[in-house]
Amino acid sequence: MAIVVVFAILFSCILLILCLPVSYALTIHIGTPFHIEGQGRWGRKLADTSWSYTLGEEPHHELHVCWRRSSAVKEPVEPPPLAPEEEEKVWDELEKESQHLTYEDLLHQEGPDTPASGDAKEAKKKKPPIRRFLADIFNVDFLAAFFTWLSRLLSHGQIRRFTLTGIIGLPEPHETGMLAGALYAICPGSVTDLQFNFVEEQYDCTVRASGRLYPAVLLLFTAAFAVSRPVRRLWADWHAVNKEEKHG
Repeated sequence: MAIVVVFAILFSCILLILCLPVSYALTIHIGTPFHIEGQGRWGRKLADTSWSYTLGEEPHHELHVCWRRSSAVKEPVEPPPLAPEEEEKVWDELEKESQHLTYEDLLHQEGPDTPASGDAKEAKKKKPPIRRFLADIFNVDFLAAFFTWLSRLLSHGQIRRFTLTGIIGLPEPHETGMLAGALYAICPGSVTDLQFNFVEEQYDCTVRASGRLYPAVLLLFTAAFAVSRPVRRLWADWHAVNKEEKHG
């Protein structure tokens, strides 16, 4: 009886935590350079995270959990410079090695058909190509299940603020017109500060969205999608292909 009570208390605590709302904010800049950043907060002090990425730079990620702070990006630590005596010693060793190194040794070390490299290639596990699963992904049943899951997430996400600012122009004028018509039909109040360039291709716009959702509902929708028939068929095919590749 005591075990049942303990499990009931633990389940209630987990359910209570999962029912705490998660507020989020996302900013995407489509331009040069491409930039994306987001913030999320779970409860008041349970978790707080922020991350950002600029094309061509290292991503930055910070996480605060229960008043503790952890950063996923560490500053590179440069090794201390060598003393003049140590540097001269290193150069002497490199010079001695280069004197004993022959052209045949280089071919033996860097040759693509050496026995060592052949064994390494055979030992490396071969992953099945993604194209073998395109038939399972791009079919009516899987796409219907995926877009059902996505529409549920979007409707539950409670996007309170969604704006598009800047200017955008697609390669063809009719494509820009179709995009403008779709945006004005779907979210007319969010594109008042967005301009469309029908003359040339141009990308300099920013998308901002913020809202909140509940982890319990997110897990429920994701679990329903994961156990749907198209996803189970995809996992079964993936497992069969992996088993076939493993046993040859």
